[in-house]
Amino acid sequence: EDDDEGLLLPTSMAAACLEHFAGDTIIHVGELYGDTLSLDQAPWGRSSSKEFQERLAAEYHCILKMKLKNNWLHVRDTLSVWKRSEMCCLVFGGDDDDKGGKAGSDASSSSGSGVEEAYYKYIPPEEKLPENMAAPCVAHLFGPKSNDKK
Repeated sequence: EDDDEGLLLPTSMAAACLEHFAGDTIIHVGELYGDTLSLDQAPWGRSSSKEFQERLAAEYHCILKMKLKNNWLHVRDTLSVWKRSEMCCLVFGGDDDDKGGKAGSDASSSSGSGVEEAYYKYIPPEEKLPENMAAPCVAHLFGPKSNDKK
């Protein structure tokens, strides 16, 4: 849906709320993309829209995710806590011969200066979720646990 200025307005209530939310913490209860079992019917789950989840992942980072104790057999609802991410800008300087950066680059560049800027989320180390996860059937691929040493 377009407003008078041609900007796209959110189409879901959750996305509209997130657009106006000024706080730093979001608590989400329900399925998120990648966790749902009904991919053909609801790849983004049935709790919040694709639009909301994309914006949530772009502007926030998850600091807690836990399975709910009682779920229906066909759903994988979780409680997750998301914290607003700080954005940082990395500036890449070009050579004197460089005329405005690489063509087709996703990063924004200053016109004719050869300087490129790229924006990234900064997530403090104490707020990062573990990156290594494995199902029990393949957990042995991580190697022995430190408390398994003899």
